[in-house]
Amino acid sequence: MIAAHPPQSLDEREARITRALQEFDPEAVVAIEANGGRLSISTVLDELEVIAILGGLGVDAAPKRTITDDGEASSHPVGGCGCGCG
Repeated sequence: MIAAHPPQSLDEREARITRALQEFDPEAVVAIEANGGRLSISTVLDELEVIAILGGLGVDAAPKRTITDDGEASSHPVGGCGCGCG
């Protein structure tokens, strides 16, 4: 099936995600990189809350796992969830 409407621009997508997150955290900040579409979110919301909100918008997101300086796995790297949407 072919969509009858043009796809959302990155700015529109970023604004829609920002509005959704700011309903729960008014200080949330969202950025989508133009090259590659990497989604970065800064919020006080819990990881599972963010994933649920994004899922409600049709964004399939998973945090990018990293290894911290002490060798522990972390799902809260600097630079976003790493979902690759865009």
